[in-house]
Amino acid sequence: MAVGILLLSSQVSISQYSELPGSKKKKPVNGQQVFGKKENTNVSRTPEIQYSQSELDIINRMSEIKQNESGSGEDLVQLQKQLESSSGATSTKNAESSFCRMVLPSGRSALSYFEIFNGGYIAASALQIEQRGATEGRIWIAAGFAAADTGAGASPDTLALYYSDDDGSTFSLFVKTVFSPANKINFDDLDMEIIEPVSGEKFIYMVFGYTTLGYTGQNLVGYTIVRTPTPAVFGSTMLPPGYTSSNKYFKPRITSDNAKFPSVPYVFVSLMQDSIVGVDTYSMSKLCWILSPYNMNPALTYLPFPAFGHGFPLGPAINGTCFDNAFFNNGFDSLIFVLSEVPNFQENLYIYTQNSITPGYPVYLETLAPTGNELHHARIAANGGANQKKIAIIYSDNFGNSGDWDQYVLRSSDRSNWFSDNFEFSSVYDSKFGEIIGRRNADGSFAIAFKNTIGDLENVSYGSYNGNFNVSSFTHRANPDYGNSIIGPKPGFRYLNGDSCLYNWNYYYTANISSNCSDIGLYLRYANQGFYDDVLDNHSITDIVRVYLADQNPPYNFVDTAVMYLERNLLLNEVSFYNAPPGDYYLVLKHRNALETWSASPVTVSDNPGFYDFTASSSAAYGDNMILKGTRWCFYSGDVDQDGTIDGTDLQTIDNDAYNFVFGQLLNTDLNGDDFVDGGDFLLADNNAANFISVIRP
Repeated sequence: MAVGILLLSSQVSISQYSELPGSKKKKPVNGQQVFGKKENTNVSRTPEIQYSQSELDIINRMSEIKQNESGSGEDLVQLQKQLESSSGATSTKNAESSFCRMVLPSGRSALSYFEIFNGGYIAASALQIEQRGATEGRIWIAAGFAAADTGAGASPDTLALYYSDDDGSTFSLFVKTVFSPANKINFDDLDMEIIEPVSGEKFIYMVFGYTTLGYTGQNLVGYTIVRTPTPAVFGSTMLPPGYTSSNKYFKPRITSDNAKFPSVPYVFVSLMQDSIVGVDTYSMSKLCWILSPYNMNPALTYLPFPAFGHGFPLGPAINGTCFDNAFFNNGFDSLIFVLSEVPNFQENLYIYTQNSITPGYPVYLETLAPTGNELHHARIAANGGANQKKIAIIYSDNFGNSGDWDQYVLRSSDRSNWFSDNFEFSSVYDSKFGEIIGRRNADGSFAIAFKNTIGDLENVSYGSYNGNFNVSSFTHRANPDYGNSIIGPKPGFRYLNGDSCLYNWNYYYTANISSNCSDIGLYLRYANQGFYDDVLDNHSITDIVRVYLADQNPPYNFVDTAVMYLERNLLLNEVSFYNAPPGDYYLVLKHRNALETWSASPVTVSDNPGFYDFTASSSAAYGDNMILKGTRWCFYSGDVDQDGTIDGTDLQTIDNDAYNFVFGQLLNTDLNGDDFVDGGDFLLADNNAANFISVIRP
């Protein structure tokens, strides 16, 4: 199968990866039109509200307030209550009390650029940027921290909110929101929206799935409101009409029309529900509107019926079922929704629209089936300003239903004609959990981020469109080091010298942010003599190596460096460089207890990366400076002090640690990776020292 990312017609060359040996995967055509179709199925059935003339008069008054921004959010709430007292079509209510408490930081100490947080288990994250007023460009990162305990006596989880006023160079903790006892945030189930007037206080809305009783109780959806710059916090649970404790509520998504209406914005929330019917569960979605969001305890207006499949619940449910929303304006105010992972219809994406002025149900528009394959995790975004029609959807595609996942974007300039772009089509990577964000009032400006999994290791990709749906930046391996996490990366923008690249990525215990807009690189395969098991054809540990680019001409100066974590079973990963220009370089690999090894000759490193395999032949290394173990050529082990020679000094260091029964992980003197320093490590180094093994350079 081919290893490739298709070249998009764009300002930036999107990496088109060279094929690995034996690959046969045919690349898709980018910019190909995707035609929608109409279906008469349970999924297309949506509720409808019939209004009397007096009720329509109320709706017209609400429309006038919105369009002219001539009233307040509370005026709209009162009109909505008046409307529902007549029609009974919605249910508006305030929360009774907050289910969380605010904890302010003791100081405003700045945190580092790449690593925002290092400590507790990170269960969820979200990213947003202020785009109006004196603090335009302020970056906000939300992180849900989870303790490992479970059960009714479990400690509560915490939502921490960090901000940066220097384009992401440093971050400060703004506030922590601590949940009620034993409430646990669900993994990767957090969304955020900033509601901001032209001036004055702003409100950060976060919606999330959580489970009571330490993951053993109910699955519910909560929301938290944080006010800035004067800190205040309120949080409660969303309880749609028909709520029962046996139902599951999850995957909330939030958007707003704040970009078009700064004075009287609405907030729109969709959430999934699994409703118990006999012994089965059935998937549906509920909608909530917040008509007065400049309020620490706003009224929530619920639509009681499911948003789709009205009267015909979809089932049996799959917890992955996604329903996402966005606000866009194409001459009138509208919401657009995308539904994916529908049970028994996972090859389809379902599109719905709804006039946004008055709370109402979406109307089925069309079904999109771009490939006929299984589609997951669709996310939709727009720009939210006046007469800004461009829309983009990111989703994962199960190529040929084979388990090989790729990453696509569907884009439209009029919500009717859709075109498909492929961002990752590699058979080496499984690409999933894409997220997309639209920059407010910048028609067609979008940023995306998604996971690329190679074996057991995860990398992150980032890209952005400019206003003409040209790809203005793309970084294939955006995380500079280890990217494994239970949550996907989050894209954003930053306001710095026209450089708008920004993305949050995570390790299990660290939240990070980066802003590399492009990279050059290649796939590398190598084996370490001590760690390599020639029977299992793998490494005994997850390994790390530093890779340097050396100028091809004397004195062979290093021009860039990167960290590569080696997938232990494939002996493979992608290495990316963010500072060096494309060109031909010697590859120099350094490991904490192996001999520095150079490529046999300069290698082309560009945004069209290839594949370099040190294990295939001794001639892949300069001076044939490797050792054969089984069928793989390996780097020599034993240069513990990294002086370029395996000799008596290294042997003495290993012998001392063996004598003292030193054990632990990632020890320099543990050459075979078994977490003990003993005679086996000494013998390995001794054999290499006896053969006078040392670095060979050009």
